Amino acid sequence: MNPNTIFRPLIVFAIPVLLLVALAFPPFWTTMFGEEIKIKTAPIDPTDLFRGSYVALGYEIESVSPDQLDETMMTDFKSKYVGDYKNVYVALQQGEDGQYTVDYVSKEKPEKGLYLKGKVQIPYELESASSIQIKYGLDNFYAPKEKAMDLETSASAKPAWAVVKVKNGHAVLKEIIVPKDK
Repeated sequence: MNPNTIFRPLIVFAIPVLLLVALAFPPFWTTMFGEEIKIKTAPIDPTDLFRGSYVALGYEIESVSPDQLDETMMTDFKSKYVGDYKNVYVALQQGEDGQYTVDYVSKEKPEKGLYLKGKVQIPYELESASSIQIKYGLDNFYAPKEKAMDLETSASAKPAWAVVKVKNGHAVLKEIIVPKDK
């Protein structure tokens, strides 16, 4: 029997399995070894009947001022097409209250400290833009139906916090915390 005929089916089945493992590795690594941070959320939207029990989230760190952008980014923005998306790195700094906020945004990976990978859309009116939006892929929090409804109700009246694990720019949303009434 030819050894090539034995290994060919093995290779055909091994490639998809290896691809799935490679795709699952960054979130797993981040969940296991990432540093846990808190980010303040913006108002929480209601659940969507078509997608199941989840809560749509917005974050204060998704909106940055143009002066927080690295100077090379502004130059790069002027040479790109308006509306294009660009990969960026957002360096985070921890405040006295334990909340993480945006320190600066760069197209280069920071050498030290915590950072998130994100996508920024080049604004149409760059010179007059008061803020620039960055997406991190942390928009949805899936929860059981009762918990999602409770989060929706309580977070619409009070600010909520997202507990996020961060490692090498990858982020995994772990939990949403809404302060209880005293």
